[in-house]
Amino acid sequence: MENGDPFSRLSAEARAERLADAGSLARLGRTGTSDSGVWVGACRIDGRDVLLALTDGHRRGGTIGVDDSARLTQWIAAAVGRRFEAVIVGWDTGGVRVEEGPVALATASAVGVALARLSIFGPPVITLVSGPRGCFGAPAVIAALSNWIVVIGEAHWGLTGPKLLEAGRVPATEELGLQATSGENRLRLGHANVLVEDSAGHVRAEIARRLAAPPRLARPARAMDLGLARTEERLHQLEGGRSKRGPMANRGVRQRDLLRFSFRGQWRPTGPRLERGLVHAAWGQLGQRAALGILVGEARRRELGIGIEEAHAITEMVRFAANRPGRERAPILIFVFCQGHAVDVEEERLGLHASLAETLRSLVAARELGHPLLCVLGGGAYGAAYLTLAAPSHRILAIRGTSVAPMAPKVLASFRRLKGLREGVERASDLAELIPDITIVNSIVRLPRALQEAVDEVVLSAGEERKAKRIVVAKDMR
Repeated sequence: MENGDPFSRLSAEARAERLADAGSLARLGRTGTSDSGVWVGACRIDGRDVLLALTDGHRRGGTIGVDDSARLTQWIAAAVGRRFEAVIVGWDTGGVRVEEGPVALATASAVGVALARLSIFGPPVITLVSGPRGCFGAPAVIAALSNWIVVIGEAHWGLTGPKLLEAGRVPATEELGLQATSGENRLRLGHANVLVEDSAGHVRAEIARRLAAPPRLARPARAMDLGLARTEERLHQLEGGRSKRGPMANRGVRQRDLLRFSFRGQWRPTGPRLERGLVHAAWGQLGQRAALGILVGEARRRELGIGIEEAHAITEMVRFAANRPGRERAPILIFVFCQGHAVDVEEERLGLHASLAETLRSLVAARELGHPLLCVLGGGAYGAAYLTLAAPSHRILAIRGTSVAPMAPKVLASFRRLKGLREGVERASDLAELIPDITIVNSIVRLPRALQEAVDEVVLSAGEERKAKRIVVAKDMR
């Protein structure tokens, strides 16, 4: 093949060979199996040392499984331990491997958190989104965490596949879905930095240009400011569209303060408070500590998922907590009672995946600044909701009966119908028990002490984490 051949037709290994300087390519780790959908390695591009990871849409749809995530984690550790000029991630994937269940979601989410941290502290992260699969599912959020984003050829990029989207709670046409997730739309609305032709030569040339003038990194506080500004812009676009189409259906009225109810009087809201969409957030006192409580979703409307409005609200409150004066870092407590993300064609078009990426990055930035993070899952936590809100936490609790899965039940059912798959056998036990490091509690209401103890533990963990980072910095300065 010549360099002008379509990039999307090449295997992941062939793409790596076309991007790398001659003789510089070295695969990282073991060779992998025929089922592996990820190629990882190091190389030079235009004389500059980079780490390279490429998913392969020609193998199992490029889906990300536990083994693939482990290889990506190994690759990210190498990026932290050595001085590379950039890390390059090529996404050609249908999402997290559904048949591997919640463990695949949890391990892929850990990769997302690690890449969010790299996007703040470096080395810079460059994303390539290419065909034949494009980039869908939880990886769509991870891809949006990069410092520079290249969409290749006719590739599509979004959280939900074009055939699964809805418009006003009814199925959207495939044409609308394709328009919403197209590279042209992503470039026009600023979700991607550049759209290039589908050839290895053009892709390599664009990467070389980025390496010659690397994107500027935003440290934690600045990352929060940028995240808030970007989500606010998308929220204004969404609200403008709503005013033309008419108001959205009421997303529910809250009956009680779950934070106060859960902690049985240990929680005292002091303000400010924010209620927007599915989000109810408040600054308050938990015992003797100042804390931020965020509730996402509620029991009566759990079929709804988080959208741009919720992403902006959470980002706003996390930034507020991080900007509060004082040396003591306030715990941030997030209760998740929603079914993944909004499956809406307009939210998709305006960049829901990018808004959720900013929320995830803000939580990672808050953790880097020393804020203890605790997440409590209730009812169900699916796909992008788990990645965005739970994965960055020091500790994750789950109310008994909670399920965790790569897709929300409604989306999974549509996916099965589309693929002609039979319904899977539902587990009677808690799916959350399969996720490493998750603790199940019988009930938030019955065990308020368990939550208080968990807060004490994450405060301690965050303090030890900050101490370890100071030791590392001190060594680096010698």
